[in-house]
Amino acid sequence: MSHAPPPACPFCASAHPVHKPLAESTHWKLYRHADPVPIAGWMMLATRAHRSGLEAMSDEESAQLGALLRALAQATQAVTGATRIYSLSFNEAVPHFHMHIIPRFAEHASTQSWALADFYRSVAGGTEHGADAATAARVASEIASEVRTLLPAVWSASSITHG
Repeated sequence: MSHAPPPACPFCASAHPVHKPLAESTHWKLYRHADPVPIAGWMMLATRAHRSGLEAMSDEESAQLGALLRALAQATQAVTGATRIYSLSFNEAVPHFHMHIIPRFAEHASTQSWALADFYRSVAGGTEHGADAATAARVASEIASEVRTLLPAVWSASSITHG
C-alpha cells in the first residue's frame, strides 16, 4: 500500500537535498549515493511516486524493476570492474522504495557480504575514508550513461544529466 509521502522524504522533494537524479523516467529516478559514499559506483534506484515498498508498486513499476536492476548491475560492473554487484532494499531510514546497487570487489574484504554494513557505518561515522566525491560523481555519471545505452526505451536521451 502506498501512503502519502512524509514531509521530509528526500526522494519526493522537488529537489533532492543532496543530489539531483542522474536519470529520470516515467516511474524511476537514478541517483548516486550521497557523500560520504563508501564505494564509487554505489547507486540508488528509486520510484518516482512515493511507494512504501515492493508491495505498493504499480503493475508498470514492478514490470520494469527486473530489467532496470539487470541493466544497472551490468552497467555498474562494466564501469567499475566489480567482481559482483549487490542489490538491497530496506526502506527504513527513508520509507520510500529505493534499491541500493553496490559494486563488490574481490580484493577489498570490506565490500564482502555483511562486512559491507560495517564499512558503511565506519565511513558514515568518519572512522574510515570512503570514495573521493569527484571520483564517485564521475563513476556514477558513467554508469548512468551506460544504463541509458542498455535500456533506451526506459530512459530518454534528455533524462541523463551529468554532475
